[in-house]
Amino acid sequence: MAKEEHKQRVSSISGMLVFMLVAALLWLIIKLSDTYTVTVPFAIHYVDIPASQIVSDNDQEVSATVTTSGFKLLNYYFRKKEQRKIDISLKEVKYKITEDYVFSYSSRAIIEQIAVFLASNSNDIQLTDDTQYFRMSRLASKKVKIVPETSFLFERQYNYYGEPTSTPDSIIIYGTVDDVNRTKFIKTETVTRKNVNQNIVAKAKIDLDEMLKTDITEVEVSVNVEKYTESEVVIPITVPGNVKMHLYPDKVSVRYIVAMKDYPIINSMSFKAIVDTTDIFFNDMLPVELVLSPNNTQIIGIDPKEVEYIIVK
Repeated sequence: MAKEEHKQRVSSISGMLVFMLVAALLWLIIKLSDTYTVTVPFAIHYVDIPASQIVSDNDQEVSATVTTSGFKLLNYYFRKKEQRKIDISLKEVKYKITEDYVFSYSSRAIIEQIAVFLASNSNDIQLTDDTQYFRMSRLASKKVKIVPETSFLFERQYNYYGEPTSTPDSIIIYGTVDDVNRTKFIKTETVTRKNVNQNIVAKAKIDLDEMLKTDITEVEVSVNVEKYTESEVVIPITVPGNVKMHLYPDKVSVRYIVAMKDYPIINSMSFKAIVDTTDIFFNDMLPVELVLSPNNTQIIGIDPKEVEYIIVK
């Protein structure tokens, strides 16, 4: 009997709680359906600023008087303070200069963005001032070279042919005088490839310091790739004209790597080796130096590196 009474009591309390919850929910819905007029602040953030300019007061705030339903006001109050901001695009808004470094535009641009933020009607939003102002000034500028960054894994015998290039090969950077002056060049983000055996053309973003600005954010990186081979040439060793001597041996073998396309144009006339006579009276052997070689070759060795000599009187 006691258990039955306990169950009835629990059931009665649960029913009352459900009733109160439904009643509270209906009350909340009715209240949120009502129309309210409130004044709320919004942060103004300028975007799409011309690369050559800087907005010095990009932390403005406006107070908007809004007449709308409680439901739509939830779009505002349920967001964190730092999210209650309006972006004003200087590409889209029509602004004009009013005095040195001071520009103005219609408050209508802000009202329309607030309407989007609240999912409300722009006619239900008012600002105290019809015109908004902001300060914008020109930055220092300089043209700098773009240096492409690449990291390739080549197939056997393939390698870079010349230095990677970019299009465009330079850009105009903007920033403070100090930031611009200390910037000598701008690198791209690293272009990576595997099993490379042909020319590469790829898009790459520029790696720009956050304190700098530019109109260009991406360039085209071109990398020439060629197949290489190893070759060897035997050339005479040149003796300085002010010394008479015989060398043993009097020739040197030069081993080098060259692109297949350049192989036919490389010959013994493309190289020059001399004997260094700086320490001629102190050593029995004289070092051999390669003083001329084509730019399109990579020297991997000369043999011998030293030669014997006899001075002729």
